Amino acid sequence: MSWKDAALDRLFNPKSIAIIGASNQPNKLGALTLRALKHFKAKKFPVNPRHSEIDGFKCHFSAADIGEEIDLAVIALGPMNVLPALKDCAEAGVGGVIIFSAGFKELGPIGEEHQKQVKELADASRIAVIGPNCLGAGNPSIALNATFFPHPAPLESGDVSLVSQSGGVAGLMLYEAADAGVGIAKFASIGNRVNIDFHDMVRYLGQDKETEVICLFVEGTEHARSMYEEMAHVAKSKPIIMYKVGKTPTSRKAALSHTGSLAGRHELYSAAAVQSGAIETDTVTEMIDTAKILSICETCPTGRNVAIVTHTLGPSLIAAQILENAGSSLPPPSQETSSIIQEMLAMPVEISITNPVDLLAQGWANPDIFAEAFNLIMDDSRYDAVMIVFSPNYQEDIGGGVPIDSILKKTSSSEKVVVAVLNSPVCTPPSGKDRLEHGGVPVFSNPERAAQALSNVLRQSRNH
Repeated sequence: MSWKDAALDRLFNPKSIAIIGASNQPNKLGALTLRALKHFKAKKFPVNPRHSEIDGFKCHFSAADIGEEIDLAVIALGPMNVLPALKDCAEAGVGGVIIFSAGFKELGPIGEEHQKQVKELADASRIAVIGPNCLGAGNPSIALNATFFPHPAPLESGDVSLVSQSGGVAGLMLYEAADAGVGIAKFASIGNRVNIDFHDMVRYLGQDKETEVICLFVEGTEHARSMYEEMAHVAKSKPIIMYKVGKTPTSRKAALSHTGSLAGRHELYSAAAVQSGAIETDTVTEMIDTAKILSICETCPTGRNVAIVTHTLGPSLIAAQILENAGSSLPPPSQETSSIIQEMLAMPVEISITNPVDLLAQGWANPDIFAEAFNLIMDDSRYDAVMIVFSPNYQEDIGGGVPIDSILKKTSSSEKVVVAVLNSPVCTPPSGKDRLEHGGVPVFSNPERAAQALSNVLRQSRNH
């Protein structure tokens, strides 16, 4: 294990944290950091020479003054005080440091020289630095929220890890994940990237046992070759999803002033994503939706053929169009399968069974018909993935419903990916959503998001 990986392991799994710049003034970063760490149960050591006690914790003069091993130090000070604080951390043998403040490379030559000094000291002391100019980092499995952004409750832990240059986008990614029910393994806002850049995070997360899916929000990096090489290596065993900005003149210019990032040509980043086996997305929402499928589904598709089973054709046509535009195929069922479904529907006139497989009102009112049609499609060898599109009625005593037990039973015995669209408001999820997701079937509230995310997963399987 490299010293950076060992230091990052201490940073993300600390047994002790020093909060340098801790404050009893509620609007200060040091106070917000302490509040963000309130659910973290390991040792916390406020550091501020002007106080003897903060929030019931003994306050220390310096990190070296604590007298115990410190795994992680959070520096909540202005930029001119960062270098002395880092020297203190080096003397104390700290493993990882998070630096919140701006005022470094993004300011031009003077800031670049300041950041160079920080990097030289951090490298010489083998300290992994997240930042400066960042939101921080966290590990929800141990309630670690080493940011200046307290959440009302601990984040849900899971197996998706998030890395962003931007602190604001890191927050967006966490919010989208929370709304989508996606659990987080690790998250980091790496900001100006003193000595921990994307390639370091991809390498570390590739080895992390809690991480199964990696999401990257990229403005730019000066280590594009190393990033590509690490992505190509890790993507063989763990999916990587990348969202790159800096594709327009305004966003390229803003990236340089934001985190000191040279955005580079987006075509090169896109080519690197494809060649490494990663997935490139165009929005944060699409990134998290794609991660949701990869996280929840027990299997990965090996082809690009999709069947849609529904009772409502309009939303299914939306999904079909998105899937086909993204390169997926929707072949019709076999003649045998089509004939059986026709007999089940027992319509007074013969209707053709195509794809999407429209079960009409019978599929909505009679769960047995929907379940049997779903089982038939799952058994049809021409499909690699199946999408269910259903409009729940929210009235248990009216009509039928989604045959959840049958869907879960069939999904658990199949190698096919199954995605469900339950047309519904996000704020009022229908009953059965949690059961489906716990059983390996990701649920979306509209067909656009489900189809785009599924097409990304299918495209990733083809790249491999």
